[in-house]
Amino acid sequence: MYSSWLILFFMPKKNMQETWDVGNISQKNSVGENFSNCQEILPQISIVIPAHNEETCIEKTVNSVLIADYPKDVEVIVVNDGSTDKTKEILKKIARTDTRNRLKILDVSHGGKANAINEGVAVSDGEIIIVLDADSRVEADALLKIVKPFSDKRVGAVSGIIKAIVTNNPLAWFQDFEYVLASAWRYVCNNINSTYILPGFAAFRKDAMVEIGGFCRDTLSEDFEIGLRLKKAGYDLTMSWATMYTMVPQTPGGLLRQRLRWGRGTVQVIKKHFDVPFNRKYGAIGMYGIPTQIYWYIHGFVAIPITFIQVFVGYQQYFLAYDNVISLDVARYFFGWFSVYGIIDYVFRISTGEYPLTLFFFFVLVTFCLNMIYNIVAILKISKPDWRYLFVIFFFFPYSIVTLIAYTFPLLYEIPFPGVNRRSKRTDEVNIWEKNK
Repeated sequence: MYSSWLILFFMPKKNMQETWDVGNISQKNSVGENFSNCQEILPQISIVIPAHNEETCIEKTVNSVLIADYPKDVEVIVVNDGSTDKTKEILKKIARTDTRNRLKILDVSHGGKANAINEGVAVSDGEIIIVLDADSRVEADALLKIVKPFSDKRVGAVSGIIKAIVTNNPLAWFQDFEYVLASAWRYVCNNINSTYILPGFAAFRKDAMVEIGGFCRDTLSEDFEIGLRLKKAGYDLTMSWATMYTMVPQTPGGLLRQRLRWGRGTVQVIKKHFDVPFNRKYGAIGMYGIPTQIYWYIHGFVAIPITFIQVFVGYQQYFLAYDNVISLDVARYFFGWFSVYGIIDYVFRISTGEYPLTLFFFFVLVTFCLNMIYNIVAILKISKPDWRYLFVIFFFFPYSIVTLIAYTFPLLYEIPFPGVNRRSKRTDEVNIWEKNK
């Protein structure tokens, strides 16, 4: 897996550069000559932000798009999805202070993210629809970057780079690194025309959205599902360097609930579009992208029990058998299992002859090295070096096991086992969920 990612990472690149020549635009000259030269070229855009109980973040989200560089006035539609907090009051305050009347507030009953987006699209005027999560902030040039690929009339949707808003909470550091790896994987897929996931911050040609009927409400991964329907309708999808930063869960419980939802949503979409995986008709999406996602479920059901068995058997064999329940050696044992120190210690003991040199060691070492190389490449390409990444990579293994468990085991819930009757939700209720704190 890592070998294929690295090969595709360094293969001749699919162009992710801007296709409109609008000059070097910065926030400082947002009303200058460069903008006036491209006003007739760039499309009119509408930004749809579905919001449910977003009082802690909605103001920063809306302000980030209002001050972003774009030569035309943007239409910002915040769909208040049945909020019961102060979201609406905050939005009204922003609307009163915006002298250019760019903000529209649309109140709807709590019907979920997909429904809220569709409601916003229905009242929008833009040629291009940008969908943005309500707990996110865009970089100053993000709007320009995400719309420029639409100069190609075959393009139906464009995704962006998703990064986490880094706080002092170490849990956010791990998620930030995970988002970097995810964006790097989508970059790899984009190199082989396999973009099909449109998460968090994505732009759509409105005519294409209308043609396929907008977002569906029957899965928990509406950003994955709509990408497949756009591909089936004959549209090209691509990735851009447009970057947004999103709030991530700050508690272990919130993180696990989010990953359980992602795991269920992925299975739901694959079940719905069962004709896509391993189908050459859909190119690299069918033969590489979705099979990679399916692989992680298989990997989880194999690697998770093996890991726990190895950890427990080693602990029992080397410590419990000698009545050594807890000691410095026990602490070192578990520290080695759940950090990079373990592989370093393993290599050292092989080199000194304490452990035998085996084929298994060769595969472990090669996999570890490929993993580290990919991590470094992903950071340099998608983000930038930061001391936090050293800490996260050193202790990433236990985090990855926990999140893999949460992502993988929803497969057991979603697979229809014979004789098992589960309480079913109405189709229009599946996409209704609460934010994970």
